[in-house]
Amino acid sequence: MKGIIVYDELSLQKNRFFANKLKEELNNLGVEAEIVLSLPHYQYDFAVMRVYNEDISTALDELNVRTYNNSFVAKICNDKWKTYQYLKEHGIALAPTQKAQKCDIPFPRVLKARHGHGGSEVFWTSCQEEYDKALDKMRDSAIAQPPVGKKGRDLRVYVIGGEPIVAMLRQSDTDFRSNFSLGGGAVRYELSSKEADLVRRIAKLFDFDFVGIDFLIGQDGLICNEIEDVVGCRMVYTYTDVDIIKKYAEHIVCSLKSGKNA
Repeated sequence: MKGIIVYDELSLQKNRFFANKLKEELNNLGVEAEIVLSLPHYQYDFAVMRVYNEDISTALDELNVRTYNNSFVAKICNDKWKTYQYLKEHGIALAPTQKAQKCDIPFPRVLKARHGHGGSEVFWTSCQEEYDKALDKMRDSAIAQPPVGKKGRDLRVYVIGGEPIVAMLRQSDTDFRSNFSLGGGAVRYELSSKEADLVRRIAKLFDFDFVGIDFLIGQDGLICNEIEDVVGCRMVYTYTDVDIIKKYAEHIVCSLKSGKNA
């Protein structure tokens, strides 16, 4: 069995640890894997997508290659507006969301690029002037939301194969964004049975292999914020003893052996 782990050059530079460890763990389980920057011409059995690229996902679909995560997850979860629409249709609690150009949400508003990741292109705006200036900076179409939950606090739940594996409470006292990659801290968080059931409910709407589901913390419970398809896990290794990349490799090999297709 042979597979590829797909990156682009910039993401590989930033995430060499993940790439090398996943390759090593797959090799330890008897599965050959190669890190690639483009689709190779030789035959392979599966592809682990570690890059945001719908064209590559579509090409892999046409080749009938098993992908981790699949193209549906990539299509929905890498677009915040599509994520909002899809989850809302299925009754998941979400922050009110509008397209940025036609927005009547009272200020303050949070402005987000639809395809942004890791807290990039997310702006807190207190008035129309700030909003317009932030919108002018956007290189992408955008959505707007009211501030929801505790400022500088959110919860990321790592999900493998539909099951929550570990949850991390992210927190920042200097930025309304709590992203670990932006300097925020994190602590391990134990999900209640109700919270774990919510995670599983969302997972059933997809066919996840490995994602991070981000929640805002509301007065009445968790509010789904977004889903990270190509999810990073530095804070898991920094603050816990959970070897989540090993668990991901085990999931990949198990699904390949069982012949399960996403």
